[in-house]
Amino acid sequence: MNHKIYIPISENACLANTALILPVYNSARHLPILIPQLLEIVPPHQIIAVNDGSQDDSANICRNLQVNLLNFDHNQGKGAALLAGMKHAQKLGFLFAFTLDSDEQHNPRHIPQFLSSQNSIAAGIVLGKRKFDSSLMPWQRICSNKLTSFLVSIAIRKKISDSQCGYRLYYLEPIMQLNLKTKRYQFETEILLKMADLSYRIAETDVDTVYGNETSHINHLRDITNFVKILGAHWFKN
Repeated sequence: MNHKIYIPISENACLANTALILPVYNSARHLPILIPQLLEIVPPHQIIAVNDGSQDDSANICRNLQVNLLNFDHNQGKGAALLAGMKHAQKLGFLFAFTLDSDEQHNPRHIPQFLSSQNSIAAGIVLGKRKFDSSLMPWQRICSNKLTSFLVSIAIRKKISDSQCGYRLYYLEPIMQLNLKTKRYQFETEILLKMADLSYRIAETDVDTVYGNETSHINHLRDITNFVKILGAHWFKN
């Protein structure tokens, strides 16, 4: 694999300049546990929950815990929720943003690791890296994650261990300038490809591998098709 030169950014992430973004979809079971854990790390104004058309009590839980709440009347997709949260974070003056799933799969204890990894190489993105262990992750997800990570690594000419992990730290400024076309799970692939195109440094940090008994909201055929389209468009352009 030919290696590309990646450019460092001039800012360092810290707790004070970083928002925490939660895309929320029918997460009422988890939010009373997750948000108090986050509130032990940052004050409420640094947490941005984006309620993506939930049909349960998720929105009221976020209101009661006094975090920032953005509400979608109907489900628009994870990517749309993340982008709305990022735009709101920048509007509030934050330079960076964490993205964490709202189903407790992303342990807040790793937040200092992300900050340290970003600071060490002035990265534009820090990706969570899970352990692909069949005792911790369904084998179908291991296979799909390994394949997509391999293809993304080829596309950006840099080794990426876990391209599908949604636990990330982003530098916000360039994201607002990107012409992002996807609104669902492929958003995280698209944003990684486009940040790499802009030569931002990419770091990784180890995170827990957690899978519960939740029903997946991924539409495998649709999302695989969209992944192929995004990757194909990237390769064609380059």
